[in-house]
Amino acid sequence: MRKGFTLAEVLITLGVIGIVAALTIPSMSANYQKRVLTTQLQKAYAEVSQAGAAAFTEDMGSDFRKSNTIRNRKFLGQFLKTTSIDVGRFPRYQNNGRDNYDISLYLGPNSRSYACGKMQTGAYICVTEQGVGVLDVNGEKGPNVMGRDAFTIGFASDGTLNADYDANLKNIIENDWDIDR
Repeated sequence: MRKGFTLAEVLITLGVIGIVAALTIPSMSANYQKRVLTTQLQKAYAEVSQAGAAAFTEDMGSDFRKSNTIRNRKFLGQFLKTTSIDVGRFPRYQNNGRDNYDISLYLGPNSRSYACGKMQTGAYICVTEQGVGVLDVNGEKGPNVMGRDAFTIGFASDGTLNADYDANLKNIIENDWDIDR
């Protein structure tokens, strides 16, 4: 008498393994994407905050939002070390399920004068002369949803990012960087 598995037993086992894999892979992929976005947000947030604090120090403690550093676009090039990009390279964003929101909608009514750049981390940033901007933590990659991978930002007078400016960003920071809360 020979010992072994029948073809039916092998096929049933493979079927069960396939079903379990089909159920677990999407959640593992979503968790991975969440961790990637969270890490990118933390890096970009820290980089922008440190650059703002350095600019504040160089301006000898004057109000960062009114300083020449932010007004003459020195902040992006000198402190953030961005490469200049055209606003047209910024992706279109979804907000509340609606597509094609242009970045200028998030920069406020005085958004005629702003500069945009690509940070060393790959994040995109646009900042107005008043210290208001948009931070897209993963650049041209998706999902391109405000509050998920792109956030409105505002600087405090000391050059640090004001988390109160964007409710989604504030919520993420307050909940230990949980991007889904």
